[in-house]
Amino acid sequence: MSNMEEFLHQEFFEWVERAANYIRSYAGGGVTVVHHNDADGLCSGALLKKLCEYCGFEAELICIEKVYPAVVEKIHSSRDGMIIYTDLGGLAADMIDKINAGKSMVLIIDHHPAKDIDSDYVHVLDPELAGISGDVFVSASSLNYIFFRAVAGEEAKKYAYIAVLGSVGDYHDRSGGVLGFDRFALEEAIDEGQVKVRFEGAKERYFIKQFGEYADVIAPRLTTLGAVGYEERAYQLGIRACFEGFDEKTLEKVEQLEKLKKEKFEQMMERLRNGELKIGEYVQWFHVGDFFYPMGVKMVGEFCQLIKDMTFLKDNLYLIGFQNQPKSIPDLGEIGWDAVKVSARAPTPLERMILRGKMPGLDYLIPKASEAVGGFADATHRIAAATVIDRGKEEEFIEAFEGLVKEYEASRG
Repeated sequence: MSNMEEFLHQEFFEWVERAANYIRSYAGGGVTVVHHNDADGLCSGALLKKLCEYCGFEAELICIEKVYPAVVEKIHSSRDGMIIYTDLGGLAADMIDKINAGKSMVLIIDHHPAKDIDSDYVHVLDPELAGISGDVFVSASSLNYIFFRAVAGEEAKKYAYIAVLGSVGDYHDRSGGVLGFDRFALEEAIDEGQVKVRFEGAKERYFIKQFGEYADVIAPRLTTLGAVGYEERAYQLGIRACFEGFDEKTLEKVEQLEKLKKEKFEQMMERLRNGELKIGEYVQWFHVGDFFYPMGVKMVGEFCQLIKDMTFLKDNLYLIGFQNQPKSIPDLGEIGWDAVKVSARAPTPLERMILRGKMPGLDYLIPKASEAVGGFADATHRIAAATVIDRGKEEEFIEAFEGLVKEYEASRG
């Protein structure tokens, strides 16, 4: 474990060990793993599944798109034993603790901005709390791999390549190659003969031996299965593929889902060009309603990412999209909510201003605007963020968002 200390702040390393001790000393039967539905979330779920097997625990995997009180209530009211949230939940510790009410031991293993909590039952493992960027240096998959290594030692190294897939799936190679904790996992995968690094110009690509393909080819398939195929539980095929690769049936499913996404996205772009895009002082926004169904609500964020720099948009305005939340969740059944998913992105010129501090980041605006309308934001970054709010409060949310931007500009003189 000594090599790992090069990559870990000492305080954070102590948190990793503390979290490892919780699962080592756990004497219960089952563990519930609640994970996100993109490539990083699926890889995180896969790693925790193997960790539970190593520890002799039966693991139930629940795939969700957002942490929200109604979802947490459903999970905690019907399950005992340890519950682990991963690739989400960093900002939700207080809410989870309140709903849990001392019933279960809870670990939150996340790499998004987080809030710490003083609780005997809910414990947060998040590099952001130690000043380490989860947007640059550690994916949720790499974090779970480090956690796995702390518990199982050399046994975990069999699955180092899964952390590489998750990091690439979260675009942590965007600067030319993965860094920090992600690179620790990469180097272990290289040492194990699982990954080869190949260069294309100044960019690294990671060839995954088990798949016979590059990570940047494999990871988008996982996100397609988890996000586009969410309502039909195609994420289960993605978890299996992490260990067994992609058989012909799974590849056909990916192709079918990609075709569906392409058709839906092209039709929605045409609608926006024809007048459905609303323009405010600081925000341009739209509402897809139920049009993207049966695709998951992560799709509104994927769509925002795709179109944010297209010429029919204004490059100085924040981009916000709304998508109706289905009233049921595949692994949980009916949920008592009437809600919409909110996703936000920044066109590249605005993105640069955010990163220079000249405009407020979405990691500030989205949680604050959510709070103003009684919503709840969890996984947020400076240039990409999402939340869930009650249906019917969309325009109120936009007003709150614009007010926050105006306040920020006024504070800068």
